[in-house]
Amino acid sequence: MKRLLVAAMLLAMLDSVNAQRTFVQFGIQAGVQFVNLYGNPYIESFLQRDLRPVGGPAVLYPINRHWALRSNLFYDSRGAEGLFPLFEDDGSPKGFYTTEVNMTSLSVPLLLEYQFGGRLRGHLTAGIYGTALLSYKASFSKPNGTEKITQRGTSYFQPLEGGAVLGYGIRYIVNRRITIGLENRFDIGLSNIVSRPVLGSLTIYHLTAPVLLGVYYTPGYAAGKVRNSAL
Repeated sequence: MKRLLVAAMLLAMLDSVNAQRTFVQFGIQAGVQFVNLYGNPYIESFLQRDLRPVGGPAVLYPINRHWALRSNLFYDSRGAEGLFPLFEDDGSPKGFYTTEVNMTSLSVPLLLEYQFGGRLRGHLTAGIYGTALLSYKASFSKPNGTEKITQRGTSYFQPLEGGAVLGYGIRYIVNRRITIGLENRFDIGLSNIVSRPVLGSLTIYHLTAPVLLGVYYTPGYAAGKVRNSAL
């Protein structure tokens, strides 16, 4: 009986410790990302990586001192630019056109994070992401300005995309409610984004590298637990 009482007391103490560390932080992350399109030899040869904006709300749930779960809802801009060859319907060359490809989407990563440090904390991140395509526009212009072609719509693309996420960064606990952070991620597209052949190839993938500045807020009664979780 005594052993059962001791075990129950130990479990209660462990639950109390865990409860003291349990809180949720809400915030926003925004920044820029380098975007690459790969998997199609023409795309890789003629279109260059581009710099695009990305950002949206964020949530962080610490499991314990070292581990946390994180997620975002990002408004995501992707695409590429370059001098790209176009062809007639019969396959004959049409010429080279100055090309700008723009895609917008909503992206949701699900991440597991390992944290280390005290008030200034480093972290390593890994997980997966899913993206829903919202819009697509491509502009093709003759370098001499004599012709411009515009494509719109999403029928050439898969509506959903997924991949893996790796990242690292730092966060600083300003006070019991506010935390700021800087992070670099690598989003590796693992699913094909096109639904029709592009110059004979049916594969194009995304590879992006966002650099994100974030601000997190801990609401209500849980604010006092932020500093304790870093000790």
